[in-house]
Amino acid sequence: MIAYNQQEPLKDMRPAPGPTRKKWGWIAAAALLLVVLAGGSCWGYSHYVNSHTYEYYQVLLDGKPVGTVDKPSTVAAMVKKKERETAEAHPNLTMTLHTGTITYEKVREYKGKPESGTTLDKLAAGFSATATGAAVKVDGKVIGIVKNEETARTVLNQLQSKYAPPQRMKSALKVMTLSASTKAAAPANGISGVKFAEDVTVDEAEELDPAEILGQDQLQRILMSGTSTDTKYTVLKGDCVGCIASKFGISKEVIYQNNPTIEDDIIKAGDILDLTVKKPAINVVTTESQSEIITTEPQVIIQKKATMKAGESKVIQQGQPGSKRLTYSVVKQNGYKMSEDLVSIDVIRKSVPKIVVRGTKVVVGEGSGDFIWPVSGHRITSTYGTRWGKLHKGIDLVGGSTIKAADEGYIEFAGQKSGYGNAIIINHRNGYKTLYGHMSKLSVRTGQVVDRGQAIGVMGNTGHSFGTHLHFEVYKNGALQNPLKFL
Repeated sequence: MIAYNQQEPLKDMRPAPGPTRKKWGWIAAAALLLVVLAGGSCWGYSHYVNSHTYEYYQVLLDGKPVGTVDKPSTVAAMVKKKERETAEAHPNLTMTLHTGTITYEKVREYKGKPESGTTLDKLAAGFSATATGAAVKVDGKVIGIVKNEETARTVLNQLQSKYAPPQRMKSALKVMTLSASTKAAAPANGISGVKFAEDVTVDEAEELDPAEILGQDQLQRILMSGTSTDTKYTVLKGDCVGCIASKFGISKEVIYQNNPTIEDDIIKAGDILDLTVKKPAINVVTTESQSEIITTEPQVIIQKKATMKAGESKVIQQGQPGSKRLTYSVVKQNGYKMSEDLVSIDVIRKSVPKIVVRGTKVVVGEGSGDFIWPVSGHRITSTYGTRWGKLHKGIDLVGGSTIKAADEGYIEFAGQKSGYGNAIIINHRNGYKTLYGHMSKLSVRTGQVVDRGQAIGVMGNTGHSFGTHLHFEVYKNGALQNPLKFL
């Protein structure tokens, strides 16, 4: 008998059965939970990254990176602030802030942070500010720069007004208008024109250092101050004040002011003259119309009477003086007279002749008192009167070369006379004498009787003369007269 151990049952050798339906459900649930958990983890990470990724801007100056800012408007605000500060620092100037070309590139970066402050500082450091102004040029050379054209024009107008005040300009126009309607008007004195001797322009100037901009007063001082160099001149034989002034391009007034010892225009070889004159950067030239009214002596008409003894005379009509208005065109530079031309002679009132009856036996060489022009085709180059504090004793004439006796008389002097060169004095034996100076040739001799209009010499440039001309003087009873009163 075979004994069996009841406590150890026999093992079932059949295959184990598969999972139950319930167990399969749990497995599916666990798998689904795993998928859900994995998906949630990915979504959370992506959300975290996105929430910590920032958008800002890379700033480029002229194409080169400078730094980053949160937004372009931050840079724009800084630029406006700098423009405002620049304008406030130079309130009287037109300023331009040069920023270069600023561009932006958008950037997105995880945990990125723009460095706006540092970037703005770098940008501002590259900015520059310049001014716009107006450059005053004299003969193409910049003399000074002011803030605008209006300021430049104001300074230039002030310079001209110094020598041509507006009221004198208006006065000249008014007098000229009156003169057209009446011959008896007061002397017409006024400025008819003003200009600069140099070519003066005002041009726009850009990109200037504000320190280059001058104030209005500064520019005026620069234009007026000028420079001066001590100039001494040794008088040569044949020199005269007028020709020296012309040679150096200065006014006679300057020579007289600097050399007060000159009298009656007389200088001699070896004299040392001071010709120093201030030369400003800009010179004002004015043209003035100056007039004077002179009295004209009445013509003396001689009527011969056979029944009257020689040497006896009788006035049968008293003469009455007339008047003339002499008008000159005067050119001045910076107030100094440079030239003077007689442009017109207007008869305001004709003189009434004096009629004298004389005996038939007339003394040979006695004049009539009625003068003719001593030069044919005459033109007056210098008039009688005080000029620059000195008396010019007669008138200077140019024209035909032949010099004629202004009236009948006898030659009281013919020869060399100090200052006058070759000169002639005619005594008309009626209280009048006439003098003719600077002639190149004398055609008469002392003591000779000459007729009215007779040739007495040839025009020249002898003595203290400044060019070929005739110097003509008239004396009445020994007193110097204005020749234009008798011509």
